[in-house]
Amino acid sequence: MMSSLINVFLASVTAISLTLSGCQTLIPPPYDYSRPVPESERQEDSWLDGSAVIGHSLMEGFERFAKVDANIHYFTTTGLSAADVSGCSRFSLPNGGTGTLADGLGQKDFSKVYIMLGVNEIGISKNRLKENMAAVIRIVRDNQPEGIPIYVLNLTPTTQVKSDGSDFNQANIKRLNEALAELCREQKCYLVDLWSCFADENGSLPADKSTDGVHLKAPQYRVMADYILSHTVGSK
Repeated sequence: MMSSLINVFLASVTAISLTLSGCQTLIPPPYDYSRPVPESERQEDSWLDGSAVIGHSLMEGFERFAKVDANIHYFTTTGLSAADVSGCSRFSLPNGGTGTLADGLGQKDFSKVYIMLGVNEIGISKNRLKENMAAVIRIVRDNQPEGIPIYVLNLTPTTQVKSDGSDFNQANIKRLNEALAELCREQKCYLVDLWSCFADENGSLPADKSTDGVHLKAPQYRVMADYILSHTVGSK
């Protein structure tokens, strides 16, 4: 009798172990924030419905020329740096008028947030950029639902001519992009590697894709949109 009970007990333990083992295979591994978002199946424009974009003139170009068929709210202004964000009161607000980023984020719950900043503080240290960007992320998280996905778009390359003759050079861009990668790992944000989208074999932005060595020609903003839509995390 005792032998039978032991056998039943061992069989039950084995069954439970197998069940748990099977369940464990269904649990996805932790997301690796230390790496850029890998290429995924391209989402429709509607992926960006209800999202917010925070950024400078490149994001203003995106709004104007990418022709994304989605309801996006843009917190953008020419010359914006991460350091400027908290004190800027000229953002267009979802409910009308202008105000701060905190004002705008407090008026509406967004589906996700995209941030592109850094090029207007090209000469600062990596640590200072991380501090400035972390402050922007805090504003987002303080005024949006817990767990909102935050995507950080890194700096796009400049043309070789621009790199050779200004602070907007490849060494500075590489340094600040390293800072943004570190920030995403520390803050658990998704890094979208726009640099790789536009860099040629020499790490430069092809001259025929730029208006001034930094900004993109109009058709390239749709290229940017398609890259963003094919580097997403999750299903919505």
